[in-house]
Formats: sequence, structure tokens, C-alpha cells
Amino acid sequence: MLATGLPTASLPGARMAVAASPDRALGVRAAGAALFLSFMDVTTLVTIVAGHAAGLGAGALGVGLAVGAYSATNLPANVVGGILLDRLGRRRLTVLGFLLNGVAVLGYALATSVPLFILIRAFHGIVGGVHVTAVFAMAGDRTRAGRAGRSFGRYGAVIGTAWTVGPALAAVLTARSGTALAFQVVAALQVVGALVTLLFLRDVRVDESRDPTAGADAVAEAEAGASSAAVMRELAAKPSVRRALLATIAWMAAVGTLAAFLRETVVAVGLAEATSSALFSVYALIAALVMLSPLANRVDRGAADGAIGAGLGTIAVALALMAAAEAVPAQGFAVLMLASAVFGAGYGVIFPAVAGAVSLAATTRTRGRAFGLFNVAFSVGLALGPPAVGALVAGTDAVLGRTGGLHPFVPVAVLCAVTAVVVARSGRAAEATIA
Repeated sequence: MLATGLPTASLPGARMAVAASPDRALGVRAAGAALFLSFMDVTTLVTIVAGHAAGLGAGALGVGLAVGAYSATNLPANVVGGILLDRLGRRRLTVLGFLLNGVAVLGYALATSVPLFILIRAFHGIVGGVHVTAVFAMAGDRTRAGRAGRSFGRYGAVIGTAWTVGPALAAVLTARSGTALAFQVVAALQVVGALVTLLFLRDVRVDESRDPTAGADAVAEAEAGASSAAVMRELAAKPSVRRALLATIAWMAAVGTLAAFLRETVVAVGLAEATSSALFSVYALIAALVMLSPLANRVDRGAADGAIGAGLGTIAVALALMAAAEAVPAQGFAVLMLASAVFGAGYGVIFPAVAGAVSLAATTRTRGRAFGLFNVAFSVGLALGPPAVGALVAGTDAVLGRTGGLHPFVPVAVLCAVTAVVVARSGRAAEATIA
């Protein structure tokens, strides 16, 4: 939000401006724009990094390292970034993150060898781990009490739009002038993001006498003097946060597995590989529509656990449908389209629920570290889900002595279903205890 010019109140470990309520709507829109531009970095590059590495002469191992280097360094940076955000404030790290993202992406175009490209990818992962956490925390600071689900539903729709636009933009740019132009455009978008943050966003310090989420109580005072490790342990120990993090790992394992194995399923059904892009577009569109609907408000009515369970259960059904599509190749396209829409619906229900639950469990002082944990769960699910599923499928085939015995989507569908039951039951048990 825009600064008011009022003197800032002292806050240990961070210098934050007082929020300006007349410009709250502008601040929310600017935070959405920053979130969109930050995800345009990830979504535009996801489809071209492997091909660029191969063009530099990378073999299968080199391509795998180039793709995985970002995630490998991204995970620890989520934790460090959350600590820095609560100490230094969101705005300066968001601006720095945008600029360093731009430098890293330009570096991709200048890399002349596979090792250098991998090194730049690792650097980009560090920057991205801090930057995305900063943007999420900045968005979370702008959610009003009782509207976390609605706010993160809208932010989620913004992310869904980036996932729709990014790959399409990459395809157009690379078709015109190769990956170099795509890297340059992404770098330019990151500079725009830095400008948006500089011009329209300020760190928010909510008046503790008016906003209970700011923590005007003994707990918040303890948080102010506690070590970062102690605060993160305290956050992770909260049952609502644990359930949200567990669900995020299962959800991201499903997303990663879908990205890794959907193409194989499409080909097995007898469709062109390009069909997988259309399926991703359907899932992104449905997810965005659901996140803009009243379903995103369930966390604001104290129903986060129910929404999380419903979202995971819906994703499990979608994955089961995708696995079943190979059994009916004549109707394969229709089944996969339906499954993609169902997957998008599940995604649209779960994202506002988990993000809202994490944001509500934190205070202004600790929200950076809370979203650091949230992004760690993101990275763990994405990094471990696909290889674990691949290893399980390969092991099953080896034991049974045949190929194609276990479809990759089946184990992750079971994981999502089981996690949905665990979250829903533990949530109901917690409500019963409180009652």
C-alpha cells in the first residue's frame, strides 16, 4: 500500500510503514500485479529450459541437472527468505528479487556451456526462493481479517492466469526468434515488476490496536523477541499449519506428477503430444474460475480443513480418471478433458484454503516465515513427487516382470485421497476439542 507520510512505529527486526487505508484497493491490485509478474518468470521458462540446455549440448543427465538445479536451491532459500522478510521487510527484497531474477534470466541467454547454464539455474533458484516468498507475504499482509480465502482465491486466479499465459508466450517467442528472445522478454517483465513494487507497494505494519491478526497480545510480544528458528518451530507446531503443509505436499506431488507423466498418457491414448498443452490450459482456466467463485471463501467461515479435504479428494478423482483413460482410448480425449477440468476444480478449491490457513495462523511479524514454510512444502512436493512415483512404477514393473502394470497417476491419487481423509478427520477432531 502507499505510504501515508506518518512516522513509523518501532518494530524489532523490521522497518515497516503504517498502512494507508484509503489506498488499500490500489495496494491489493499492485500486489496482484507483482504476483502475476513473478510467476511469469516461472511459467514462461518451464517449457523451454530443457530444450535450451539440450541446444547447448546437454545429454539426458545435463538436461535433468539443468531442470532440477532451480528446485534444489529453491527449497533452502524459502526458509532463509522467510527469516529475512520478517527482519528486513517485504518491499526491498521483492524489488531486489525482481531485478536479480531479470539478471539470471538474461544470464541464460549468455551462457555458452552446460555447466555455466546449470550454475545460473542454481543462482536463479536461490533468488526465486526468496522472491516468491516475499511476494506471497506481501499479498498476505494485504488480506483483511475474515477475507483470507476470498483474497487468496483472487491471487490464485492471478497465478492461474500466469500459468495460462506463460507457456503460450514462450511458444510464440521461441517460434519467432528462439529462446534468446523469450529470455529477454521475461527479464523485461521482471524489471516491470520491480517498478510496480517501487511505485505502488509499501511494507505494511497494521495498527495492533485495531487488527487482532497483528498480535496485540502476549504471544505476539514473545514472537517479537524469539529467534527465527523458534518462531518457525512454533508456526509448524500449529495444527492448522501442519494440516495445510501436509496437504500442500500431497497437492504439489500431484501437480508435479501430472506435469511429468501427462504427455505419456496422452500418447498412450493415441493423441498428439500437443494435446497435453490444451489439457493444462483447461485445468488452469477451471482453477482460476473456481478461485474467483464463493468456494474460495470457505476458509473465512472456518471451513479450511473441509475445503482442503474436498480439494484433495477432487484431485484424486481427476487422477483416477486420467489413469482410466488408457482403458477406453476411443473416448480418451473426452475423458482426459473431463479429468483436466476436475483437476482444475480441485486445485481451485485447495489453493485458497491452504494459503489462507497459513496466512491466518501468522501475524504481521511472522508471515514471511510462515510463507517460507509454505513454499518449502511446495518445493518438497514438486521435487519428490515425480521421482518417487517413477521409482515406484519402475519397481512394480520389475517385480511383476512386465511394463505398464501400475499407472503413474494411481499412487499419487491414493496419496491425495488418504491425505484428504487425514486432514478432514484431524480438523473435525480439533473442532470437537475446542467445542
